[in-house]
Amino acid sequence: MVKMTRSKTFQAYLPSCHRTYSCIHCRAHLANHDELISKSFQGSQGRAYLFNSVVNVGCGPAEERVLLTGLHAVADIYCENCKTTLGWKYVKALNTFIQ
Repeated sequence: MVKMTRSKTFQAYLPSCHRTYSCIHCRAHLANHDELISKSFQGSQGRAYLFNSVVNVGCGPAEERVLLTGLHAVADIYCENCKTTLGWKYVKALNTFIQ
């Protein structure tokens, strides 16, 4: 569903009856609070959240990165509305333990 709000077009508009997470720059809806799995992740630029599913995001190409838990294939995600990089998503765990 596409909905216009204040002259912005979002691919998905989440119901206002739920607490939502949104893009800090354009306020595009990203996820319902019910989709939050954890706030205890640490990203390279600070605290990171893990969601079950999100909306209004695009995905870059997968690349291998060494994270605290090992080698993973991840892809950057960005806001579809304003193109702000939001974080990344797991694509595949390649090696979950590094010696």
